[in-house]
Amino acid sequence: MRIVFLYPLNKDAFDFLRDKLPKDIEIIAKIRGEDYQGIPPNQDPEIIAAVKDAEILLGPYVTEEILQQATPQFDGKLKVILIPWTGVDRLDLNLTKKFQVPVANSHGNARTIAEFGIALLLTAAKNIIHHDKLLRNGDWSSRFKDYPSINITGKTIGLLGFGAIGTECAKMLKCFDVRLIACRRSLEKTTVAQKTLVEKVYAYTEVHEFLCQADAIISSLPLTAETKGFLSDKEFAAMKDGVILINVGRGPTIDEKALYNALLNGKLFAAGLDPQWNYPPRRETKNKKGEIDSEKDLKIFPSNYPLHEFDNVVLSPHRAGHVAEGYERAHWQD
Repeated sequence: MRIVFLYPLNKDAFDFLRDKLPKDIEIIAKIRGEDYQGIPPNQDPEIIAAVKDAEILLGPYVTEEILQQATPQFDGKLKVILIPWTGVDRLDLNLTKKFQVPVANSHGNARTIAEFGIALLLTAAKNIIHHDKLLRNGDWSSRFKDYPSINITGKTIGLLGFGAIGTECAKMLKCFDVRLIACRRSLEKTTVAQKTLVEKVYAYTEVHEFLCQADAIISSLPLTAETKGFLSDKEFAAMKDGVILINVGRGPTIDEKALYNALLNGKLFAAGLDPQWNYPPRRETKNKKGEIDSEKDLKIFPSNYPLHEFDNVVLSPHRAGHVAEGYERAHWQD
């Protein structure tokens, strides 16, 4: 069996896979710091040639040229495309449907992301960032007055998205003695175990009934045609005044203008945002001189609206799934 990676791997991840997988499985990948020269693997002639005999493709960067090489109707051996993380929004699903290729994704880092979501919730609820900034300048003036803390205990927490991440959030929140409700696309996918974690699971069509009850909302929605801009002006209007909104799903599931207005008019007590709307070029991207741009040299604000100017907004550069124990290894354990 041959596995081909369509994105560059770190050396420790490659070594981990090589150690865990049977020796007769061939792993073909470009290794960062070794043979990877900044050419996206899906454009690398060596990788494109290798997909001909691949049974598994790893990563979302699939092109029509690759599928013409790899799929059985073109004498290839491809059986499945695996996305080694939760989101599949970078994958051209219309292309995979055209070539009739099954797709599977990984939820190996769901607990890690859920932990981050809870961290954002507590940071936002306690206004930690604001007071940290003041104290670093020796300013104690707002200690007991401006930007107060609020309790999570006893509140209603709404989980928007109730897949692997939402389920892990529910498990962790149980210790706070909160009331939990959830909202998801497919009610029929709710397991018996999930039902024991929350009071009720709502369908997307019942989202306003769901939103109006929540004191805090943790969204883990994937980005699809259905969920793009899912939280818009109408949804913010349905929320309680003073709600906390946390997002560990995908940025564009929230209408950024609607979010900006909700912050501007005081609808939200606070927000914690890990995924964003604007990103620097991927590490695989070269500039016009053929050089790989360093992200530290780029100044890119996360939104087209000045969300970064609000003191009650906690921002994170989409790193909820990255941990010191090894980002990529978390996926391979799944």
